[in-house]
Amino acid sequence: MKINNKTALNFFPCVGCFIFLITLFLNSCNKSKIKPNTNKAPSSKSIKFETLTQHSSKKNNKNFELISNLQSGIDFKFDLGDFYSRAKEYIFATPMGGVATGDFNGDSLPDIYFTSPSGGNKLYKNLGNFKFTDVTKSAALEDTSIWGTGAGFVDIDGDGDLDIYACGYMTPNKIFINNGDETFTEKSKAIGLNHLGASMNLNFADIDGDNDLDAYLATTTKLPPPGTKFGVNFVKQKDGSEKPVIPNEISEYWQFIYLPNKKVHRTEAGQADKIFINNNGVFVDATAQSGIKGNYFTLSATWWDYDSDGDPDIYVSNDFTGPDMLYKNDGKGVFKNSIISSIPHTPWFSMGSDSADVNNDGLIDLFATDMAATSHYREKVMMGNMNDMGWFLEHANPRQYMRNALYINTGTDKMLESAFLSGIASTDWSWSPRLEDFDCDGLIDLFVTNGVIRDSMNSDLSIMADKQFKGGSPEWRKFWTNQKMRKERNLAFKNTGNLKFIPSGNLWGLDHEGVSLGTATADFDGDGDLDIVVNNADGQPLLYKNNTTNNRISIKLVGAKKNTQAIGSSVKIISNGEIQFKEINPVKGWLSSNDTTLSFGLGDNLTIDELIVRWRNGNVQRFGSIKANQKITIQEPSEYNDLDNNILSKPPLFSISKNIDNIIHKESTFDDFELQPLLPNRQSIKGPSICWGDVDNDNDNDLFIGGAANFPSKLYINNNGKLTLSENSGLNINNKPEIVSCLFFDADSDNDLDIVIGAGSNEFSTDDPAFIDQLYLNNGDGTFTLSPDYKAPSRPTNALSAIDINNDEKIDIIVGGSSVAGSYPLSEKTYVMLNKGNGAFEPIYNKSLDTAKLANEIKVNDIDNDGADEIIIACEWGPIRIYKNVNNALQEITADLQLDTKTGWWNSINLHDLDNDGDLDILATNFGHNTKYKASTSKPELLYYSDFDESGKLDIVEAKYEGNDLVPRRGFSCSQLAMPFIKDKMKSFHNFASSSLSGIYSKTSISSATKYEINTLESGVFINEKTHFKFIKLPPEAQIAPSFGSTVTDINEDGIADIVLAQNFYGPQRETGRMDGGLSLILLGLGDCRFKSIPHKDSGIHILGDTREVHSIDINNDGSDELIFALNNGPLMIYSKNK
Repeated sequence: MKINNKTALNFFPCVGCFIFLITLFLNSCNKSKIKPNTNKAPSSKSIKFETLTQHSSKKNNKNFELISNLQSGIDFKFDLGDFYSRAKEYIFATPMGGVATGDFNGDSLPDIYFTSPSGGNKLYKNLGNFKFTDVTKSAALEDTSIWGTGAGFVDIDGDGDLDIYACGYMTPNKIFINNGDETFTEKSKAIGLNHLGASMNLNFADIDGDNDLDAYLATTTKLPPPGTKFGVNFVKQKDGSEKPVIPNEISEYWQFIYLPNKKVHRTEAGQADKIFINNNGVFVDATAQSGIKGNYFTLSATWWDYDSDGDPDIYVSNDFTGPDMLYKNDGKGVFKNSIISSIPHTPWFSMGSDSADVNNDGLIDLFATDMAATSHYREKVMMGNMNDMGWFLEHANPRQYMRNALYINTGTDKMLESAFLSGIASTDWSWSPRLEDFDCDGLIDLFVTNGVIRDSMNSDLSIMADKQFKGGSPEWRKFWTNQKMRKERNLAFKNTGNLKFIPSGNLWGLDHEGVSLGTATADFDGDGDLDIVVNNADGQPLLYKNNTTNNRISIKLVGAKKNTQAIGSSVKIISNGEIQFKEINPVKGWLSSNDTTLSFGLGDNLTIDELIVRWRNGNVQRFGSIKANQKITIQEPSEYNDLDNNILSKPPLFSISKNIDNIIHKESTFDDFELQPLLPNRQSIKGPSICWGDVDNDNDNDLFIGGAANFPSKLYINNNGKLTLSENSGLNINNKPEIVSCLFFDADSDNDLDIVIGAGSNEFSTDDPAFIDQLYLNNGDGTFTLSPDYKAPSRPTNALSAIDINNDEKIDIIVGGSSVAGSYPLSEKTYVMLNKGNGAFEPIYNKSLDTAKLANEIKVNDIDNDGADEIIIACEWGPIRIYKNVNNALQEITADLQLDTKTGWWNSINLHDLDNDGDLDILATNFGHNTKYKASTSKPELLYYSDFDESGKLDIVEAKYEGNDLVPRRGFSCSQLAMPFIKDKMKSFHNFASSSLSGIYSKTSISSATKYEINTLESGVFINEKTHFKFIKLPPEAQIAPSFGSTVTDINEDGIADIVLAQNFYGPQRETGRMDGGLSLILLGLGDCRFKSIPHKDSGIHILGDTREVHSIDINNDGSDELIFALNNGPLMIYSKNK
């Protein structure tokens, strides 16, 4: 994030000493509750500068050079031991493969510790120049009994040298205390950390702020002892029913998941994680009072101060049906799970995670991995039977999807999620992510390890094993023992800014193919950039030397008390106006831990203008004008001046209104996919539709909100800014229709506002009366009477707009056609309801409007400044279409204006002069880039509609390009459930995944099907260039989710139009999952049709939910518009501008 350069604090070296001018620190990314103290005059002993070793040059044009094991001396051999006896644990938990880096002997050369499930862990001492020697025996660390999982170098006893912890799976955890002479003494029992169980990793942090290190123990699944029997207790509920619960004594092996309508699913559980509090060097189990709960398959846990309050919070990655957890620390070591209110969805099979500031805004983000495939073949082979776990995909809270997640910290209590947009949603079977600036350009990159011990997600193999053998039986174990490892390529991604990453593994030399598990980073050669070590299950470790040539700086913090590694502290640097921000939390990725020295890439910059340290206790130091290519060691001062720098943060632009009633839209329950199993998105959740107008003639805006099917619509009367439900409006009589559109207008020319409401959805059969639009005439006082003369057809509607189409000074209505009920993507016709006077209307069908299919929104205005209104329609599976009234006949001019070249899933439009040139431009919202769909002119998204199985019923087939081949979007399971011939023809997941679209359905059936295609997914602005329109896409933040609603207003009162977007969509079928990465958004106009997003912490707008509409209305007549957001199946949210 660019910031204005402030006056730099100058750093002047003089003879034998350093003088610093320290000023008060204002950290814009911290919450106002932090009260940092700034050390006013640190001594010269508190900071030390060393010159980095000379940068290496690239070899073979690769950023990384693989150092051979012969050259490095690392002869570690990963040993699986007896796979047969451990088959179930290996396949379902994979508790193995950790690696740690840290300088255990204080020679400034980071050393390496590897773990193995059999044969013992190993310590390698760094001799310099990428040469290492095995010192396991001489260091008194030999232990062949441990089933090694996670490990790390941590100064547990606070004496200034690094100890080693080594977790064991069903073997006791070990704590090796450093004796200071390159030997260790095992003291896990003496200090209370000798837990025996399904341990994965220990993650140390000062969770209670007392200046010593406490610990979070992540544990996972374990097998029940022989003879253990499943049992159930029943607990009586208030309604008299009995709820089944798992008895405590077997809660580590099984759990219940409770669904709506009192349905219960039994799944496997895991051992409960633990919290240990450091009490004068002895660790006490404080789990019971810590707030940590649940018995899950925990695979990793990452400290992450997501709320920037200085206290370490933690993200816990739980595999399979266990929900990931985001535990918020209250500052005293008590935690509350905030994941449901903070994060839209999580990975399903969560594995390793890592945290870093990926967008340089001074806030720490988090990346969590899953096993989503990078190829079409692998994706389809892994998809399995969707019916087996379909219930879980639809009811997990928050939702869990088999893909990675990148949570973008907004500085509020809610996160964006951008993995698809960022290009890193799918990285194969990924264990250990590492977020670091590997090319030293100032942007955080990503490295991911891949591969698997046995390919248990191969659906053909799994089905074969499940059919032939009982799980865990000798035959089952033998079957999986005889399978081969699945080798996959490790991946690397370069951060190019704007939340975008591009594949760079081959370019950087990091594309090893194998079974790579844990990975750790450290500056092994002292040149300031980060090198990489990887623990491989299928061979010897990988050691990569980083040969990046950009400028960099290395920073090591030394804590003053027991937390000598300054874990939980942070460093911010500002160089040439660019912010970089890092926290010290060594445990990252999969069972791994990293050296705590921080590396910052500087690109071409030669100077750091400001360096700001925030210690774990909240105290702050600040330095200026520091040269690049140095290693800086900063010692925490023992004393600070008692200066209170608590600066109140600037309030956001908007805050949620406190004076509104509880206005909530409730969605009806309906299964669209029973009608059309391969339907991409639900057609039954298009509400709420809201509209504003002064229905009682008291000079303020009243609110109508349309009801879902079988729920009433409601009218709220505005009384001095307070919205009160009108009990006798007459608008809540007919509850059956689903209201998808509404429009206030004067239908009968009596100078009050009447209302037409459009009925749509997918929930009724063709020609059902529930699809008849209705006109209600205002009695003059805000009560309404149904007009019997509004002769609308019984067909579902999508959109409504007013126009005087025949220039008779009576307002007519244009009705946008929805999809035909149960027959998407077939479209109803778009037509005109002609006003005959006195509330009488009749439908008129204009052939020109037949091209306006799936009309999602309609606007009417004078686009070409000729004094006559045009009709502008946002179409799904088509362009933005424009129709002009020429001599009382409608003519389509879409192609004339070059709008036909951009086909999309256009959801909404707004007309405004966005470039201040005197004509109207078109703001058009679309699905964005944060989904699995990727459309372009050369490789569009496709949908074919035909009777593929000759059943007499038309079927949907979605298609995409894989290279130059067309392949199906949907998987084998759901495709053959919809069209059984596919099962008989394909027979296996392998065959289906290997086949092209025509190989599955035949060339003839594809060529004869009705074809729909789009080439544009961005939301953007069509700039009116008089003779044509030019498309400009909105910023990346606008592409992070679909937008179904927008408004144009002047947020900052600078005379330039700004944009507000309603974001997210909960309608996709369960295989796709919710498109919910956004929080709704304000974009400030720059005056030339370019826009800049306002950070959510500054705008005050951060809404999790399926937000469908946004309006800018002055509700209380105070001269300032409120922003009103309408959520499907959620509340109406009204935001008022802060004065």
